[in-house]
Amino acid sequence: MRLAAILAAIVPSFSVFGQEVGGRLLDYPEVEPSRTAFVEYSCHVQDSGDTDFFKQPLACGMPGRHRRIEGFKIRLANGSENVGLTYMAHIAKQGDTGWTFLNQYVGTKGKKLAVEGVAIKVTGPAVSKYDVYYMVHMAEHGNSEWCRNGDFCGTRGQGRRVEAIAIYLADKDAKPLRQ
Repeated sequence: MRLAAILAAIVPSFSVFGQEVGGRLLDYPEVEPSRTAFVEYSCHVQDSGDTDFFKQPLACGMPGRHRRIEGFKIRLANGSENVGLTYMAHIAKQGDTGWTFLNQYVGTKGKKLAVEGVAIKVTGPAVSKYDVYYMVHMAEHGNSEWCRNGDFCGTRGQGRRVEAIAIYLADKDAKPLRQ
């Protein structure tokens, strides 16, 4: 039943200039996404520009289409409980960015530099109530495992561009969706 609720959230893919840029699951979430706190995120995709915002846990980007993500921005979705998040990225030829906060863009635009990895963590009072899960799709590697709570997801200095990212918040006591 919980998995059916997740699948009900899947919406048709969106396009920018005729290119599909996300809106599908990279993989099924490990635990049930929160029903009270939720995020949405936008990516800057090579040759396509900024995407619309995608709701958790749908993918933003173009997995397997050889289009790098150059940066991204995360915000709370309308109706979400207030949750603090901070996030960073590893950018090709530049290294790790600093940690940034909700509603701020991390990465580059138009410099032909790929995001190679990311880390996201819950901050403030919400740390005791929520976990954040995230996954990336890497060129010539496929999907990473689900990472959470500040763990680095992706690579550093290996030239594996991130082509898509998926993020979701879960309650600390969320039930596993997989056995």
